[in-house]
Amino acid sequence: MDVITWFVPPSVLNDPRRCTLHKGIAKSLLAISLVASLMLLGDLFVRGDLPSIEYALFAAGIATPVFGALLIRATGDISLGLVTTNIGGILIVAVWSFLTGGFSSVALPVFLANLALLSTFGNTAILLATGALLTTALVFLYLATALGWLPASFIPASATPALMLTSMLGSAGLVVLAGVVVVRDRAIVKARLRSAQHAAEQSSRAKSVFLTSMSHEFRTPLTAILELAELLRSDQANPLTEEQLGNIGHISGEAKHLLGLVTQVLDMSRLETDELKVRMEPVRTDAIIAPCLSIVELNASKKGIALIDDCASAAAWVVWADHALIKQVLLNLLSNAVKFNRDGGTVTVSCQAAGTAYLRIRVADSGVGIASDRRDQLFEPFARLGAESGSVQGAGLGLAIAKRLTERMHGRIGYESIEGLGSTFWVELPLAEAHASHSQPEIAAPATRPADRIWR
Repeated sequence: MDVITWFVPPSVLNDPRRCTLHKGIAKSLLAISLVASLMLLGDLFVRGDLPSIEYALFAAGIATPVFGALLIRATGDISLGLVTTNIGGILIVAVWSFLTGGFSSVALPVFLANLALLSTFGNTAILLATGALLTTALVFLYLATALGWLPASFIPASATPALMLTSMLGSAGLVVLAGVVVVRDRAIVKARLRSAQHAAEQSSRAKSVFLTSMSHEFRTPLTAILELAELLRSDQANPLTEEQLGNIGHISGEAKHLLGLVTQVLDMSRLETDELKVRMEPVRTDAIIAPCLSIVELNASKKGIALIDDCASAAAWVVWADHALIKQVLLNLLSNAVKFNRDGGTVTVSCQAAGTAYLRIRVADSGVGIASDRRDQLFEPFARLGAESGSVQGAGLGLAIAKRLTERMHGRIGYESIEGLGSTFWVELPLAEAHASHSQPEIAAPATRPADRIWR
């Protein structure tokens, strides 16, 4: 193990990215100690001997970065080590400058080292705090110089020019050296990140291809099971008993549920591999909302949930969307509104303009709402809200698919929820008139539509 690797915390040695980062920080800190040592040799060359106070300051300047590196190795906390080194360096240089001429001291350029170290901070709060300390030190030195608070300098005037040159060269060299180390190590980290990203993308593509293939393979026998179950149910020559019909019903129900899960997995894999084709066209809201309500009506009636179509009271809106995809989005939202609702509750679909170019379709339920600590997971794949109670089935893909399909159609999706009172999910889609008024023929819409329909 080389010297630099020894300063890396043992806990990150097996993580190439973090190990490279820690090595870069260790190199920068040890470079500060090295440059401080060279500056000590330069001072000795120019002056021959130094007072004990100056030896002590040089020793502190050399030891502080090493102590910071050791602190990082012991704790694994890079910020702690850098803050300690930076604060120590600022205080050392401030004392040195105060004892050797204040704002015109030969030690003042060494503040450049602290500026270089400041640039390695990734934490804004730490950067601002240490920057404020550096500013305070500089202001204090200026005031001490201007108001005559300084003691007599122990550096002879004849040695000042040579020591100033040594100080400036050392500080500039340190800034360049630290910058080269940081840039090189960051380049290595970026290369590894790119490699990891490429591997992750390949893995994701392979997973999506596998899921697509397996989903197709699962769909074939599931469809056959449903067809055979229906043949058994409708066989008049050999009628089934009530118990057998009930069993066939359970088989069909579970097969349909499994087929729905497989279809969702297939849809998600097609979205991830960009295989889903979107055909944008003018779509009337009455051509999608009423059919979707009809599809979920059976499940809603089992729980005594009323389905209310508030969009039916106004003239039909025409949106710019894919007819099949927007229908799938609304079905997902309506299915969730029924699934997560209370028995005897309501699900209300309403439409309203969202600005001049979008239509917002809202699906409101009277369920239990969404817990605040789960809301950041709503649109994540496989996030099964409600699954912890065991009462809600599903793969947790409905909202994730709805979000991606909506975005494919250049729309927006969002929600509002009050815990204990219910949730409202909404989809905003471009209005056809605003999007394609010059390229699409105008679609006639009836002036009025039937009164609000309540589906029970």
